[in-house]
Formats: sequence, structure tokens, C-alpha cells
Amino acid sequence: MNQISCELLKEKDHRVLDFLFYWKRPIRPGDLKKEVRIKHSTLNSTLKRLVETQLITWEKYGPVSLTSQGMEYAAHLSNHHFIIEKFLVDTLDLQKIQAHSEAIHLAGAFSCELIQKICQKYDLSHDTINPEYCTLDY
Repeated sequence: MNQISCELLKEKDHRVLDFLFYWKRPIRPGDLKKEVRIKHSTLNSTLKRLVETQLITWEKYGPVSLTSQGMEYAAHLSNHHFIIEKFLVDTLDLQKIQAHSEAIHLAGAFSCELIQKICQKYDLSHDTINPEYCTLDY
């Protein structure tokens, strides 16, 4: 994976990348705003940051899509979300929808080393995407 650290991006960046990863096609910013429930001005700032880090392509008034680097990063990040979500459900008995929401908030605070420790405890792969993650809404 590229050396962009999961910890360097903001929660809104994570939400956008995660959505784009599972959406798998370009989307207009107005539609993206509705899907991830982010204010227009915040989404604009988020998209600019993600363009600067070369994770998405987007020109004003054009569609948003992941770059190949963005796809790789989003896959890794999505797996972090799933692993944190599984930890919250299995260890703290949270409901899946709450665990999903919390995992989005927590993902930037968890290092790959901490994720690896959770993987070892639950016999999960840090590198394999689990498809059950994408069944929940934001």
C-alpha cells in the first residue's frame, strides 16, 4: 500500500473513500453529499484534500471517482473499518449498526499495528476485504 497513513486523513475523508470504494463508479458531488450526509462546503473541502493526495479524481462540476492509488487505499481503510466493527460487536456486544458508525469514527485513530493485533485475536486478515461490511448504511 502507498505510504499515506490512515491516521493522516480526516473522518469525512474516510467516509467519502469508503463510500466510493463500494459504489465502484463515478458519482456527482451533489449525489455523493446525499449518500454520505456531509454538508456541501465540507464535502468540497474533503474532495480538494483527496485530490491533493491523489486518491480521487475530480474537477469542479465533474464526477468524483477513485484513482488506482485511491482504490488501494480505500480497500485497506475499508478493511480497517470491518475489523474495528467486528471487534466492537464481538468484544463489546454493540449492535452492528452502532459498531459500523463507531468504526468509521475510530478508524483514523487505529494504527495498522493495533489492527494487526485485533486480527490475530479474531483470526482475521489485515489484507483481505470482507464483503459483509458493505451491507450497512452510513
